[in-house]
Amino acid sequence: MPAKCGLVPTEIARQFANDGADPATQQWAVYIASREGGCDYTSVNLNDETRDDSHCTFQLNALAGMFEPTAELGRRGWTVDSVKSSLAACADAASDLWTFCGRAPWTPPYGCTPPWKGDLGEGDA
Repeated sequence: MPAKCGLVPTEIARQFANDGADPATQQWAVYIASREGGCDYTSVNLNDETRDDSHCTFQLNALAGMFEPTAELGRRGWTVDSVKSSLAACADAASDLWTFCGRAPWTPPYGCTPPWKGDLGEGDA
């Protein structure tokens, strides 16, 4: 994990724990935050090739539709701006997405398979 992550892991773990994540999932979430956005909750990645933009240290993908009003994050009130308002907001939105999609948004082949459908993005389906 990059040195600039500092105390960030505690906040990320807390947000995931609030949504029921076990310690292994909390540790995985800290790794993802470090890998995807270097623990920078203000991070935005613009992809000219796909015409997509991904937001906060979890690189929440706007083109995937998750911020639409009836989608996983939009129906909970998250927007591309609100997820970048603080580290707590970024991690909270990511943990909300995790509760609906498991690890699939961050694990190839990428997507969203609700945990109750049997695939947590860990090759278990």
